[in-house]
Amino acid sequence: MENDVERPYAVLTMDEVKELMKKEISEISEIFLISKSDATVLLMFLRWDSNRVLERLGEDMEKLMTESGLKSVVFDSNQDLSDVSCGICSKIGDGLISTPFCSHKLCKSCWSEYLEKNFFSVEKNQTAISCPDQSCRAAVGPDTIEKLTVRDQEMYEKYVLKSYRERCLGWKIKQCPAPGCDYVIEFHLASEDDEHSLNIVCLCGHIFCWRCMLESHRPVTCNNASDWLSRDLMKLIGEVDKPSPLSWIETNTKPCPHCSIPVELDDVHQWNQFLTCACSGRFCWKCFQPPEAHGIYGSCFAPEGLSNVGFSRWSNVGSNPWSNIGFNRWRRAEPEKISCLDLWKASQVSLEEAKSELEAFEESIIKKPSDLKVQDVQVLREGLMLVVQCRQFLKWSCVYDHLHTEYDMAKREYLRFLQENASALVRSFSQSIKEETEAKELTRGKLLSETTNIGNYFYHFIKALREGLSEVKAKSYDNYGGPYWLCDRCTYGNSWFERACKMCCDPTASIMDELSD
Repeated sequence: MENDVERPYAVLTMDEVKELMKKEISEISEIFLISKSDATVLLMFLRWDSNRVLERLGEDMEKLMTESGLKSVVFDSNQDLSDVSCGICSKIGDGLISTPFCSHKLCKSCWSEYLEKNFFSVEKNQTAISCPDQSCRAAVGPDTIEKLTVRDQEMYEKYVLKSYRERCLGWKIKQCPAPGCDYVIEFHLASEDDEHSLNIVCLCGHIFCWRCMLESHRPVTCNNASDWLSRDLMKLIGEVDKPSPLSWIETNTKPCPHCSIPVELDDVHQWNQFLTCACSGRFCWKCFQPPEAHGIYGSCFAPEGLSNVGFSRWSNVGSNPWSNIGFNRWRRAEPEKISCLDLWKASQVSLEEAKSELEAFEESIIKKPSDLKVQDVQVLREGLMLVVQCRQFLKWSCVYDHLHTEYDMAKREYLRFLQENASALVRSFSQSIKEETEAKELTRGKLLSETTNIGNYFYHFIKALREGLSEVKAKSYDNYGGPYWLCDRCTYGNSWFERACKMCCDPTASIMDELSD
């Protein structure tokens, strides 16, 4: 579904991100002949905007160095420079440390406590770390940190790296949102491209949206995906859990054999099996026969499970010839329809299975290297990742179904048709990968051919959804009268006695129609 060569992003490790950061620091240091420590402070001060740093240094270097705390502070004439005690805890010793720009000395313990409390443990990064003395603006840079403990040096490095990543956040660098993943994505394009920005494939196998950081949600927008997860999905689940009125009627009522109206069955009738309907008709709630059919004592020995059978037998010979028809109409349910929620849940299961297969393959390669060539392993890995992408797309196409075809049955049927074909292709491709994995020698031609078929199918699938399923031409017939109703999908004229379109539902008719064309 994605062309690796044309991907406008790169997946980087944290070490590679550090190298990018160090490269920016080195460039500033070399151009203006300043230390890398000072270059780091300047970049943090101007939020890692290299162009702005270059511009400010070129305009007035002295002013920028003063604003950022990289110029020596004028010493207070009242300050005792011979004092060798810590400025916070008053500890006396030779290991006191100050910045290169001021004389406020602290012991390592106080430095660690100051940095941890005010910077390292704070969620939001500051643009600069200044001297602990509140009246001093001297900058604390790497040249000061390197004199502290190893832990402080590691925490400072993480702090600077976090500052660099936050500056790039939403611009060109983002961390993969998958739990436990340390990979970082670098976006190369100046502006986001709709074709690619919704589908970032990390090396950990996670596929997510560059804009909103949710999992990849093609073919719906970021707002649609957010609304679905936060509102629509919960609403549909709540509707499913809500008891159905029809279910309550079936459980707590019995249909009158005279008029077919449901009659409520309360606790009293558990002892008295005869019900009286609003139409004045009386019948047994077990066998649906009148009281006269129960003899002198009125006992009924018919089991509840045979009530419909008893009713059908009685109504066929009873005085009301239309009662059976009415009951059948009331009891007759529409053919079971698969809801968008059901499809979403099933697609989620298939997606998890595809991810598990990818993880199992990676573990098997690490634990037990196979005889396959490196190129063959890469082909299988990319094939399994393609299955994950396809499954994820099919999952979110259920949301498209909910949003755009709820009131257009013709388009919904066509979308379900495309989904079923796509699922069949993915299942076949997944089976082929499994067979090739177990084989001693990889048949690359077969896999490449199936990969091309899936790629072409999903390309046209995505295009069809983007165009609003325009292939479906449903015409409107206002004020149409006559002995026929017109199908909104194929426009075939059906008799009013037909509940479903004969052309769409009758496979023989469809085949004959195609042959006649």
